[in-house]
Amino acid sequence: MNIKEFVEENIVEINSYISNFKSDKKREYTDIDIKNYLKSKIFDELYMEPNNREEIIKEFAKYDYRKSNIEEIANKYIYYKQDLLKLIEQTIFSEVNMKVEENEVEIVDSLVTNIFNTIGIEEGKKRYVVSDLKKVLAKSLFIASTNGFPTNLINVESGIMTANAGDSAQFLFLSRAILAGYNASNVDVRSSRYDTIIDYKGKLLKVQVKGISSDIISFKDRDRGGQGIDHTHERNKGKRITSKDCDIYVAVDKQVGICYIIPMNIIDTWPFEKIISVKTSELAEYKENWKIIDSMALI
Repeated sequence: MNIKEFVEENIVEINSYISNFKSDKKREYTDIDIKNYLKSKIFDELYMEPNNREEIIKEFAKYDYRKSNIEEIANKYIYYKQDLLKLIEQTIFSEVNMKVEENEVEIVDSLVTNIFNTIGIEEGKKRYVVSDLKKVLAKSLFIASTNGFPTNLINVESGIMTANAGDSAQFLFLSRAILAGYNASNVDVRSSRYDTIIDYKGKLLKVQVKGISSDIISFKDRDRGGQGIDHTHERNKGKRITSKDCDIYVAVDKQVGICYIIPMNIIDTWPFEKIISVKTSELAEYKENWKIIDSMALI
């Protein structure tokens, strides 16, 4: 059976339980094979064909644009639901961005007025910052109205894109650190337990960088996976990250570039159960807290 026939026959299970295809040797194709096939399919049929994409949006409109119905549409037209979700989001955000651009001045003025009315601030201070605030808000509004930084515009295969996305987070932090004034360098040896070195006040700080796409941060390595790898085997399971591995752990929000700069000596005290899934709200004190680097250099 070729992969087209296999996917068509199994699309409901694929969209419900893609993990069933990870390492099942009884299957002809793995989850990676399936994802790559479906990614190419949606790219050729919808990204490259605007008329087809418009028809899918019209179909989605019949469901009143409810995300809960995307899987049903994906099964009907043989797409991977996550790929279809991304395409629909990009299409709608493109329209949002266009309308925001047309009304940028009015939107920014309204935002600034609401900000000052909400926080309350002296008139003199308001006059001092209002011009710069409007300029930054206009730039930030553009990023927000496009749903963050663009990803995988050229349809890179899933496995390669996962590795590339990890590198992108590393370089995002590196560029941010250099822009902030720190002497920071990339570590090229992939087997290293840290990704970046910061040379500050005569001390070398080891930094591990991970990209995040949601509001969850994990201080545990990912389980090793991929074709031919048994992700259930003990040696392939992700290990806890500790201060023996790095001095600072940085979680980079790949959507907008926000960095959570976290001292590992604090995380060492947490129980294993907690480090697997930590909400960013629990780590708010480390959000864009570049002073952590200063404090770690003094230890």
